[in-house]
Formats: sequence, C-alpha cells, structure tokens
Amino acid sequence: MCAFGAMAAQAQSNEGGHSERAVSAAPQAAGEETQSETAHGAMDHAATPGEAEAPTALIANHGNGGFPVATSVPEAQAFFDNGIELAFAFAHEDAIRAMAEAVRRDPNCAMCLAGHAFTLGPTVNYPKSMEEREAAHAVAEQALAMAGDSDFERGFAEAMIERYRPQGTTDDRDTAYAQAMARLAARFPEHDTLQVLAADAQMISDFETASMRRAMDLLEPVLARSPDHSGAIHFYIHATEIYGEPALAEAAADRLAAMNLDASHLVHMPSHTYYWVGRYGDAADANRMAVQIGEHQAMAMGDEDPMAVWGIPYHVHNVIFGLGGAMMADDSRTALMLARPMIERAQSRDEGSYFAQLLMSAAYFAMGRFESPNVVLALEEPRLPYLQAAWHYARGEAYAFLGDGEGLAAERDAIPENIAQSEAEEDDRLPAADQMLAITRAVLAGRLAMMEGRYDEAAAFFAEAAATEETEDFSQFSDPPAFWYPVRRDLAQALLAAGDETAALREAVATLEVRPRDPVAQAIIARLVR
Repeated sequence: MCAFGAMAAQAQSNEGGHSERAVSAAPQAAGEETQSETAHGAMDHAATPGEAEAPTALIANHGNGGFPVATSVPEAQAFFDNGIELAFAFAHEDAIRAMAEAVRRDPNCAMCLAGHAFTLGPTVNYPKSMEEREAAHAVAEQALAMAGDSDFERGFAEAMIERYRPQGTTDDRDTAYAQAMARLAARFPEHDTLQVLAADAQMISDFETASMRRAMDLLEPVLARSPDHSGAIHFYIHATEIYGEPALAEAAADRLAAMNLDASHLVHMPSHTYYWVGRYGDAADANRMAVQIGEHQAMAMGDEDPMAVWGIPYHVHNVIFGLGGAMMADDSRTALMLARPMIERAQSRDEGSYFAQLLMSAAYFAMGRFESPNVVLALEEPRLPYLQAAWHYARGEAYAFLGDGEGLAAERDAIPENIAQSEAEEDDRLPAADQMLAITRAVLAGRLAMMEGRYDEAAAFFAEAAATEETEDFSQFSDPPAFWYPVRRDLAQALLAAGDETAALREAVATLEVRPRDPVAQAIIARLVR
C-alpha cells in the first residue's frame, strides 16, 4: 500500500500553476445560472494567495459542502458556499478567490473572513511556510473581531487564529489548529461540513495511521447522514488509503464517480480507492476523464503553447495515476493515449528533479509495454539521466518482444547502477531513483534469461527486482507505485517455467498482497489450483 505523501502530490500536481478554471461575468444574485469550467471562459494564471483578483462568477459543478452563514447578502453566501466546494475539490486558487469575493460582497460577514483565512492555509498536499501564514493570520484576526455572540463563528475564527499564530513551529500550529477544530466539532456533532473540516485538520497535522483513524471517525457519521458530501468522500478516500483499508471507501468512491463533476481532482479521486482494491480499469477510466477535463481547460486558456496543459493543477498526477491503472488493467488504448503526450513533454525537458523524472518514467514503461517495437526503438533519447534509463528499459522490452537477445542485453547494460551527480546535487539524491535503476536492470536480465531458457537464473533476477520494489522506501514514496507492475508475478512465472509449481503458487499468492487482483497472478493461481 502506498501512502499518499505530500511530496508526491506536490511534485505531480502542478508544473505551471494555472487556475482550475477561468472566471466570467458575475451573477446578479445567489442562485443565478453559473458557468461550467469546461465550457466557458479563459483560464487565469494562479495568483499569489491574498493577491488574487476576486472572481466574477461562481464555478459550477465542483461538489458541495457549503452551509448558511450570518450574512444578509445572498451573493456573499453564494461565494462562501462556492469557496468551500472549491476547497474540498482542491481547486486551491479558485477557492481563495471565491472566499475573497464573499468578503468583498459582505465585508461584515465574519464567517466569510474566516472562510477566506481557511482557504489561505495548508492542505494535505501543500504545506505553508511561517511567512505564508502571516497574511492569513491577519484575516483570521479580522474574522474574530467581526464575530458576534455565535459560539460557532467565534470557535471557527479562534481555530484559524491557532492555525496561523506567530508562536511555535508550523507543526505546532497545525496541531493546535487540529485540536481546536476537534473541540469545535465535538460541540456541533451534527454539522457535517465542520466534521469534514476537522478531519482535514487532523490529516494535515499528523499523517500516521492512528491520526487517519481519528479522521475516519469524524467522517463516517457524515457519510452515514450525507452520503454524497463530496468533501467527506474526498478525505475519506485519502484517510482509508493511508490507514491501509481502502476498501472501506469503495462505495463512497462509486458515489463520487457517479456525480459527474467538472472538478478534475474529484473526478480523479475514486482512482485512489479503485487502484488499491484491484479495480485497475476503473482507476484508468477515472483519470482519463480527469485528464480530458484538464485538456478542455487548456484549450479554454487560448494559450498557443502545446505544453500549457501541463500547467493545469494536478494534471501530471492524473496522467501518472491513469498510466498506473491502465498498465495494470492491460488497457493499451488508455495507456498510450496518456503516455504519448508525456513522452513529448519528457523529451522537451532540459531540467527536472529526480523525483519528477522518476514519475515521468511511467510514460516510457507504457510505451515499452504496449507500443509497436519499431515505434519504441525510434523514440528520441531524452536529455535527463533517469528518463534516459527509462528509455533504455522501454527499448529492452521492445527487443524482448522481438526476440532479439543481443539488443535486449545491450539495453540492460546501458542502464547504469547509479547516476553521477555533482556535489550540489548530491543533497537531492533520491534513493528510490537508484532503486528504480536496479529494478529495471534486473527485470531486463530476467527477460533475457527467460528467453534463453535459464529459468532458475530468471527467477533469481526477478526475485532481486521484487525485493527492491517492495522495500518500504521504494513502495511508499509515490502513489501509484513508481514501477508499473509487481515483479513478483514474473518470479512466479519463472518458477512455473522451471517446474516448481509449489513455489510458483506461493509467489503468485504473495503478489496479490502487494497488488490486489493482479491479473497475471490470478491466472497463475487459477492454473495451479484446480
């Protein structure tokens, strides 16, 4: 099970920083028709929190979660609700804009100010530095000064003060905020969105499994009362995945998928559950739809740069997760549809973190798995070193398909044991990147041994690759897993070819522990268990 890590999400989610969507003419009153993100408007570049221009339109079909606040201005209520919805959809910059607009429409609305402070804060994907929290602290103080006698308003504003207080470390602040929200949630146990916000605060403050259980305890009553609460479903999917029980969210993930939202991140979210319960095809489909939303956004931007789509928030993450699902599902059409643009992107890059290179390697894995060997062998070599290694791996798979042992051996040997780095780069060395080199070399060595009938040697190579792939460092640093399939299933196949059915069955069963319903492992088990 891969943990949903902040580093992974940050690196995958946003290369350029475009807003979730652009904004158009303002409605004259709450409830007036709004415009869908995929159909109208021109995309804005995301602005610095606190400096963003207020939007002039509500953003439709991004979920739910708003609740009545003390304001006599219908438009302020509408933008407050929309800000909550957008925050739960991880449309971060647009949530900030919506809450700022709510404040502009009613400067005396304490909850609008507190909501604005909330949207300026960290998320499970994006931390905020001490300096970034200063502006939010000022907004939170305004909210508290504006709050009347309402225990809810004052409690919410006080929690925001804790979140952004000048004293202590960022961890201290996040913990204090989570504790304040937990106390407030206990005072208002029937307030669904408050419970969701408290769960979000808990997850941000502590990423350990016990913390996820506490978040789940807050979310489960909400889902029992309001099963279609998009924020509750979103965070429940994350919490159950990290907790190690993704199946608990399967029904909720299905409900979220059925909502047909225009929020690309919420369209993507069910795939976190689907992948880890073995519904790989559904994971691929969810991300294909999320990617298409991003592509529509890029077209609406009117940007002539064909790479503009890579600046859409979470687009990279959606592509990589879609590739992970499609390759496991043996869905060549989706895998190649997602891989080809990423290959173009990878080949155009002169710089990129080792982490980003490792994730983008998925596109080369998909090409090696599904594309015509002649096309793979004609691919231009990328400029970045870990992408070059992935390119060699893809070429090795192409030669294996062609039965060309000499070509396969050459590509295996071209994958280095490690990448030479400057002294300055050494601090950023990523152990998982070098582990990927070892995995891909061993897999190609195993392919060659299988081709030549050296099944015992092949089993040894695959066992080596599987052991590396399943280490905690490698298996938990990205979601979905950085290498496209569980190599242990190849070990099972090699053992079966060597005539050791007992060991083959053991390894096939073990494969299902790391990838539920792996189709190759299931086929081996079906063959051996009669």
